[in-house]
Amino acid sequence: MAGNTQDKRVNDQRLRGLRDGGTLTESMSGRGTGSILFKKIGSVTTAYYRWNLNKKPGQLSIGQYKSTPSSSGMMLSEIREKARELVDILLSYGCPKDYFTRQDAEARSQVEAEAKAADEMAKLGSFKDLLDSYSADLAARERVKAPQIARMFTMHVIEPFPELARKPAREITDADIFEILSRLKSAKPRSRGKGNTTPAPATSMRSTTDTLHTYLSAAFKRAKKTKRNLERPNPDAKNFGLTHNPAEDVGALENVYTGDTESLQQPELMELLLHLDMLPEHQRAIALAPIYLGGQRLKMLLDLRWEHVDEQGMFVFDKKGNRTEPHPHFLPFTPRILEIMAPLLETRFSDLGPFALSQKLVGTSYASKFYSGAGTTLSEAGKTRYFSWKEVRATAESVLAGLGVAKETRAHLLSHGRTDVQDKHYDRNVYLREKIDALEAWCQFLDNVKKGVFRTDIKIVRLSEIRPSQPKPAK
Repeated sequence: MAGNTQDKRVNDQRLRGLRDGGTLTESMSGRGTGSILFKKIGSVTTAYYRWNLNKKPGQLSIGQYKSTPSSSGMMLSEIREKARELVDILLSYGCPKDYFTRQDAEARSQVEAEAKAADEMAKLGSFKDLLDSYSADLAARERVKAPQIARMFTMHVIEPFPELARKPAREITDADIFEILSRLKSAKPRSRGKGNTTPAPATSMRSTTDTLHTYLSAAFKRAKKTKRNLERPNPDAKNFGLTHNPAEDVGALENVYTGDTESLQQPELMELLLHLDMLPEHQRAIALAPIYLGGQRLKMLLDLRWEHVDEQGMFVFDKKGNRTEPHPHFLPFTPRILEIMAPLLETRFSDLGPFALSQKLVGTSYASKFYSGAGTTLSEAGKTRYFSWKEVRATAESVLAGLGVAKETRAHLLSHGRTDVQDKHYDRNVYLREKIDALEAWCQFLDNVKKGVFRTDIKIVRLSEIRPSQPKPAK
């Protein structure tokens, strides 16, 4: 016979004595637990686990028997241990072969799922990608503050927190946002810039912190809608996988904006007008036009195109805020404004628009230097406090109110936000008559001030007069 298949116990001596084609069987302990079959083919003896489940036989290879110390394979004790593991599987899960098939399928599914997750993770946008995407969207929509917001993200988020910037945006937490904002809130205000001798404002960074908080929240809010933007679908947009807005989970600062912009007194406004009158003709027109037009936003006015100018006035476009399209804003010509703007309207240096000294429109930085430069020169001469365009614009608003111009008319003249249902959807009047009356009164006021004729019935209150003095910070 090739071998005794009825023996209950197998040992190394009997296994080594097997001939080619011979078999040995060792029953497992317990009823219905199967057996180990040893079968020799050539010089190799292989162990198999055999079972009978629901009258259906099955067999699974355990491995090669290690017949000599130098040969490969498993020792008899290892084969028996492996067989006992298969018995446990048989009793717990049924057919071992089916069990391993399921295990292999689940392992493949797990590997595929992990690979897919890794691929999706690689495609997820980082925190920096999210901020860059928001800045790029603002720039594409020609929002006035787009460059300022991009610089703010770079200065206060990306550069000081490089590890957070590289982190997937969906992993950013409210604790991360809190850390970013806390660092900025405790920072010191920067100086006013190279060559400017005026000291940095003795204020906190609360307003800057609040502004950054607002834009961070807006950036996360937009990123959540990136894949579902019907107005501007972008199949190549980053997938940020956001489920919440961490910036909204950080409480906002309270009582941030208490109004820190001073208005110019009438003698100071006189000094400014006399100073600007000394500029070359076209520069003087560029500098005076925003003032005589009631203190218009520089960017909005300087972007004026020839096709938006006619004999009655001009349409400029307000791009501030989150509007999908810029809001058209009509400014009428009065005889005095036409006189101020004559050098710009009569000489075409560019086919683009009136505010150009070459084939390129002048920018906000170009025009704003007229006012900040005047502020530096006049303050150093002791004629005024330091000021910039922000203070000039605030002066126009304050004086227009003093001249009796209604708040609603001022809002239309200066393109202040009007967001209620009536203003947005029903009131389409451009308030032409009201704007003309307001501008004529304002221009007459400016011309009188430049002559040294001041209105005693208009008083501009200084902030120091209406606020208690603040204690000096401890050194």
